[in-house]
Amino acid sequence: MAFQHRFIVSIGLVLCVAAAAAAQPPSDSDKVEMQKKLEYSRQILDGLVTEDFDKILRGARALNEFGKRKWIENESAEYRMQNQVFWFTTGTLVMAAEKESIDGATLSYTQMTHSCVNCHKLLRRQ
Repeated sequence: MAFQHRFIVSIGLVLCVAAAAAAQPPSDSDKVEMQKKLEYSRQILDGLVTEDFDKILRGARALNEFGKRKWIENESAEYRMQNQVFWFTTGTLVMAAEKESIDGATLSYTQMTHSCVNCHKLLRRQ
């Protein structure tokens, strides 16, 4: 079961990193912010595979704050929707970590990663 969690989480992280790398060239400040998001994602992944709920919680709370920020001028409705999905999934990740639910946290992390990939796909199309 633990291997299955690690595998799913690893795939999610790879997809998120690939999506971030393939996105349109961001500004320098955007690059710094995206690196922070990836660091928090890695922190959550580490917490998931070691069942360190404090790590998961710290990373999830930090990412949830990112979901509250405005990233793009002249945002489209599609982008706003993707940002809401990201914010919601990081919120469920916070709740799962608070309940020390490894399965709930893993599912929320996977959903969060999926939202990252979808958002970057959207940004590449624009």
